[in-house]
Amino acid sequence: MRKKDKRLSIKETAKKFYYTRSFRIIAGVLVVTVFVTMVLQSATLVAISRSDSKSDAAVNYLAENTEYVNKNRPQRVLDYLQTLGPQETLADYYQLASTQIAREEYAEALANIEKCIALYNNEGRELYLDLLLKRGCLQVMTKDYNAALKSLDLALAEDPDAADIYLVKAQIFAEQQNMGALVQSLTAYLQLVPGDSSIRSLLAQAQFTEGNFEAAGEQYAEIMERDPDAQTAYLLGLNAVQKSDFAAGETALTRAIALDDSFDGIYYYRGVCRMSLGDYPGAIEDLSISIDKGDMQQASFYTRGVCLLMNNEYEKGLADVQLAAAGNQDEEVTKQAELLIAELEKAQEQTVPVGETAQTMEIEPPAAILPTDTQALITEQ
Repeated sequence: MRKKDKRLSIKETAKKFYYTRSFRIIAGVLVVTVFVTMVLQSATLVAISRSDSKSDAAVNYLAENTEYVNKNRPQRVLDYLQTLGPQETLADYYQLASTQIAREEYAEALANIEKCIALYNNEGRELYLDLLLKRGCLQVMTKDYNAALKSLDLALAEDPDAADIYLVKAQIFAEQQNMGALVQSLTAYLQLVPGDSSIRSLLAQAQFTEGNFEAAGEQYAEIMERDPDAQTAYLLGLNAVQKSDFAAGETALTRAIALDDSFDGIYYYRGVCRMSLGDYPGAIEDLSISIDKGDMQQASFYTRGVCLLMNNEYEKGLADVQLAAAGNQDEEVTKQAELLIAELEKAQEQTVPVGETAQTMEIEPPAAILPTDTQALITEQ
């Protein structure tokens, strides 16, 4: 029994040693595999993504024109492994830059694109254009705008019809608040891609900010012909109000309301149009909706008060104007309301019929509050 037990003991010990050793080997392999997998997952991560906004032209060009970004994971793994060796050729540095762009390592990618340009030896005009454009986009991402403009101008010299270049330049000019140059770049782009309504809307808003309301109105009108939508109708209406073309403003805003009445101040602005056209009941209706929505309340109370006075509803009108005078949203509206109250009190002292006074007074609505922050306009659309 002892010998048998001994043999069993030796056998079990051998088995235990074998499985323990095997387990350690397997465990070691698993650790290495997991480590390698983690490294490759990190190395082949694609952080860059295309933006829905065309104002992010630089990142969009990089995302769309970097082949590595658009490959599947196994292909990216193979590409990454090829970058682990020494870089000597243009193709080596280009592939390394591609992986860095994917990981949003823009400064490192820029350095490698610079090496590609230094190594370029007439491998093809298309490649050279891509290198210049990528360099310009990476300089935008690293906020070296002056250098980016030089790169983009070199790219334009290679191909004046490359529409993407004008969009990237427009992004720079928007960042720099250079409205004149921004308008020029967007105009040049639209000469090449006339059907791009989103960029045409950006151009219209830039022209609006410059004070060129006629040009902005033409852009909005063209969008409405090509690709009508509620937002464009709304902006067309605001542009018309700014030009004091209240008939056109009412038409455009009515069209916008039929599609989507959620835009800021939309009933207020149509109320201003209707008041200016002498349609006081229609204006009162719109301004009441604006007040109920909590939209531009102080201006809406004042303007509705004016309409009620003009419609010979003195008590209601005075009450609205007094509410506007007590408000603190807009100093100009407060001032207008206080002046109007003073005029009405003066009329009462002179025993002049209030309705007659209201009809003969030059009562002006508060100035339309229109968007002027160009950077916000460019980035939000």
